[in-house]
Amino acid sequence: MLRRSPRALGLWAGAVALAVVTGAVVAGDLAALHRRAGTLGPEEAVVVARAALPLGTTVTPADITTRRVHASQLPAGVLHDVNDALGRVVAVPVVAGAFVHTANLAPRGRTGLDGALPEGTRAVRITVEDGLRPHAGSAVDVYVSYASGTDTLGTGRITGASATLVAAGAVVLDTSADGVTLLVDADRAAALADASARGTLFLALVPPEDAVVPLGFTPR
Repeated sequence: MLRRSPRALGLWAGAVALAVVTGAVVAGDLAALHRRAGTLGPEEAVVVARAALPLGTTVTPADITTRRVHASQLPAGVLHDVNDALGRVVAVPVVAGAFVHTANLAPRGRTGLDGALPEGTRAVRITVEDGLRPHAGSAVDVYVSYASGTDTLGTGRITGASATLVAAGAVVLDTSADGVTLLVDADRAAALADASARGTLFLALVPPEDAVVPLGFTPR
């Protein structure tokens, strides 16, 4: 009969003990994971943006997908079916990878620029003299330059050359060769119309953080 040395028996006993402890730890970790999964709730499919969705975008199948997320990690109002987003216009921009919320989209039936206009805002198209043509979603400051000898205020008093900030942090809705369409509040729309009639408009690109939310903006 083969007899094991005390040293071999000790090693064998140690290996068995290690296996038992490891199994207990793994079982405990698995049980903890199952308990945590239970507290997070069931997983649900939610709509997320494949890429950034700028203001005024009409959502297409290429723009969105679904991802499964635990119910407890979802804010109220997120969409669960891509069909609820397709064909609708983005009224509040969505960053890439973010949930698509009902508040991000205009009601069905609103299309084009009118679909992107939150309550209390205006879309104003202006003609600018410089070569700056910012892309949709950019933020710009709009300046008006009055030529020397122009009655800038309608007072009959002739002033020298000047430049004035008319609208700060206006959001660009659309850009073309003949003009730029901006999202502003009603007061800024009137100021831009007056400035356009009296002087020459110029744009200055500003950081996205400097974009001004128009007065009266109400997320849907």
